[in-house]
Amino acid sequence: MRVTTEATEAEPPLPLLLAGPILRRAEPRRVCVWLATSVPARFTVEICAVAADGLTPLGTGEARQVRLGRSLYVHLAVATPLGRAPGGASPGGDEMPSGRDMAPGGDMAPGGDMAPGGDIAFPTGELLGYDITVAPEDGPPHRLADLDRLDGATSIAYGHLPLPTFALAVPGDPLHLLHGSCRQLHGGGEDAFLAADGVLASHARDLANRPSALFLTGDQIYGDEVGGPLIGHLGRLARALVGPEDELSVPGLPALSSVAVYGRQQLATERACFTSTKAGNHLFSLGEFAAAYLVAWDERCWPASFPSFDEAVPEGAKPTGRGRRRRRRQYHAEVVQLEAARAALPAVRRVLANVPTYTCFDDHDVTDDWNLTWRWQERVRASPTGRRVVANALATFWAFQGWGNEPEAFDEAFVAAAARTAPPAGREADGTASDADRRYDDAMWSFDRWSYVAPTCPPTVVLDTRTQRAFDSDEGAARLIGPSELERVRELAIGAGVPELGNVVLVSAVPLFGLEVQERRQKFLAGKLGPYEIDFEAWHSALQGLVDLMGLLVDDLGLRRCVVLSGDVHYGLTVDASFEIDGRSLRVAQLVSSAIKHSGTLARTGVDVLGRLVRAEHERVGWEGPPEVGRAPGLVHRLLERPPNTDEWNDDGPVFLPPALAQRVDPDQRPTYRESRRYVRPEHGPGSAVVGESNIGLVTMSGDTVLHVVLGRSGGADDPHTTRIDLGLAPKS
Repeated sequence: MRVTTEATEAEPPLPLLLAGPILRRAEPRRVCVWLATSVPARFTVEICAVAADGLTPLGTGEARQVRLGRSLYVHLAVATPLGRAPGGASPGGDEMPSGRDMAPGGDMAPGGDMAPGGDIAFPTGELLGYDITVAPEDGPPHRLADLDRLDGATSIAYGHLPLPTFALAVPGDPLHLLHGSCRQLHGGGEDAFLAADGVLASHARDLANRPSALFLTGDQIYGDEVGGPLIGHLGRLARALVGPEDELSVPGLPALSSVAVYGRQQLATERACFTSTKAGNHLFSLGEFAAAYLVAWDERCWPASFPSFDEAVPEGAKPTGRGRRRRRRQYHAEVVQLEAARAALPAVRRVLANVPTYTCFDDHDVTDDWNLTWRWQERVRASPTGRRVVANALATFWAFQGWGNEPEAFDEAFVAAAARTAPPAGREADGTASDADRRYDDAMWSFDRWSYVAPTCPPTVVLDTRTQRAFDSDEGAARLIGPSELERVRELAIGAGVPELGNVVLVSAVPLFGLEVQERRQKFLAGKLGPYEIDFEAWHSALQGLVDLMGLLVDDLGLRRCVVLSGDVHYGLTVDASFEIDGRSLRVAQLVSSAIKHSGTLARTGVDVLGRLVRAEHERVGWEGPPEVGRAPGLVHRLLERPPNTDEWNDDGPVFLPPALAQRVDPDQRPTYRESRRYVRPEHGPGSAVVGESNIGLVTMSGDTVLHVVLGRSGGADDPHTTRIDLGLAPKS
């Protein structure tokens, strides 16, 4: 039974369940489940053990509901084991009641295991399932079966299992997880969530190999790049969700419905001070960002069909002539890709419902080049339009992603600000932001606790490489984590027991160790074209930031090995890297999976060729500052100014050089740092080290061995690229 609200002539009908359920943070003491509804409702989740002889109730929890608009309510339920005193941390930091004592098919009875310390806990290493109850204020309650979530090809349950399921990993057992980034609905290629869906379907009951976590490492939506066929629907959906005032809610902009399809570039550049060159359909309002999440996760929020090009871009609208013909071809290509994305959405919903999911943001979750430089940040912050758009993106990131990562990180003041439960937002008579809106903007911009620890074994520390940067010049490369955030990461890691375990998984949206040739190109082109044309923001773009993070890992935490999950770069890759500080060495398994859906034919071919030609190994040595050199300074500058060159001679910062170049410079001091990378090729066949097709990564960590299967997706089938690193052995040469 599909439950919908009534539609007006200009607004689409809204289903009761807009998106979800999505399984979020899951650990023995609590399990979090998120969903969004179009009406206020009481949402309860019930956890049970799934066995051949039926379902055994284990725990329950009732959700907190936050209203974001007239017809937009987000909910996060925190289920705790039965028999445990109520008091798992609530989404707003308060004590959370345990909820109704109901379970699938009958009354609740105490269940669960004993955790260390005597607390009752959800069991590890067992198949668990869950059902939900959504009870609107003015209607009957609905369970998953009532909401058409357990029927046919669109069911969110796997195989013959009666409910969506998951398993909590046993500490010390091999850790299996999925990771990926960059999912653009109208982007090229197939949706790699289809590959993830296949993995979970194959191992639904095989808990020894079933992934127990999914990390989405940035660009879950593209706020600056929206397909032309979709932008009009997102605006109508936004007004249905939030209200007609949504299209007038951004200072400095006209009514958003009056802006032509592909007609937002000038507004983004001149009013918001953004630098994206693909902002013709940029999202601006809170309702539009929320609508983008809903269509990314549920086909029921899509239009029945897309308008024709002539309907969307009437005759007489710019461009004309040859430009219009090019635009028509673009529009038709986007329709094809959007329909492919729509077809994959049942698999997307199923994956998100069946594996605990953890996320972080990258730039496109807000806008391209977000906080790329100090000047970018200050110009956008000073613009009422840009400041509001960034705030809207962060508020919706919290509501749709961040809330479920670590619920207690967001206190009541933040939740109230994000939901704008203070005096109603609006404009002053002159069109500028009201005091309430300024408080909203300030709360979103100033929040500094997006990083967190996910409950894997070893722990996963998810870095915020966007909002807590440090800048050493107006338009130079940023240190991706500034001093205060570096201290926060240190405290998170110590609190999670990382020094005692001697191992950690890091999530960094941008790779710590990517393709050296790409970083070389970036550094060369940044000086020619400026930082905004080439996304000049690798860890190696600002060497001080890299050295600071390595010092934290090696010296403060005493680590000798770690695994890093990254995305961003639109290729899949496995790098066996090491970084040495005064003889203390850290082995790093750098695992890259990107893009889930954003892979054109030319890009795939070019990346594949690059991966076959790239030098297999790369090494550099470095100093904390410029060393004294034994040869004429002129030689230093002649050597280092040869384009292209990633290696950098700074007057007041770290200096890194290839060993051969360092030998020619003849420094008087021994290097402080030594870095090496080895690009790991697939185990079977002469394949490329770099995967250019749509992909998602499947990781297994067992002892010192890290297995990374980059699951490429093309031609309706999976194309696995299997690589292996043994962190207990000396790096291969």
